[in-house]
Amino acid sequence: MARDFTKPAKTFEEQVQLLQSRGMIIGDVQEAIFYLQHLNYYRLSAYWLPFELDHKSHQFEPDTKFEDVLKLYIFDRELRLLLLDGIERIEVSVRSQWAYQLAILHNPHAHLDSQLFNPRYWQRDLKALSQEVDRSQETFIHHLQNTYNEQLPPVWAVCEVMSIGLLSRWYSSLKPYQTRSAIAKVYRINDFSC
Repeated sequence: MARDFTKPAKTFEEQVQLLQSRGMIIGDVQEAIFYLQHLNYYRLSAYWLPFELDHKSHQFEPDTKFEDVLKLYIFDRELRLLLLDGIERIEVSVRSQWAYQLAILHNPHAHLDSQLFNPRYWQRDLKALSQEVDRSQETFIHHLQNTYNEQLPPVWAVCEVMSIGLLSRWYSSLKPYQTRSAIAKVYRINDFSC
């Protein structure tokens, strides 16, 4: 059953004292305060969970050091940054290939051709793309909209403002095998679809 929240806020010094009272070894109190100021007690609490004897009492295993918790946080942060860097490179590349192959094999406004996409999803995806273009604050989008009389900017421009989820839907909906194959060939695979 839910109850009222009655926990008072704690200063950084009180947070350090609480951790120490639960058995955490803090070699450098000022350093711990610094990290609590910049990382947040609540965020770090996820990283000291593996060091707790049990979650109910929040007591720590013997010899649990704040520095070890911090090392775990830093490892997780660095791993996440490496993964995000790799994912971003793949995303930009797939985005580029999708736009390039559509433009070269069909036309610069291939995304407006319902015949190239699954008719079940094309209208939904076109609406979502139009909304993303309308929300965009990108200078190049405003330039294209103000310069040309067209429903949407060319495929190489709209691909830059669509979410990765929407890009995935557009690729999945793409009908011409030749186009799908041309995109996949760049990555030395037969096709992205399952």
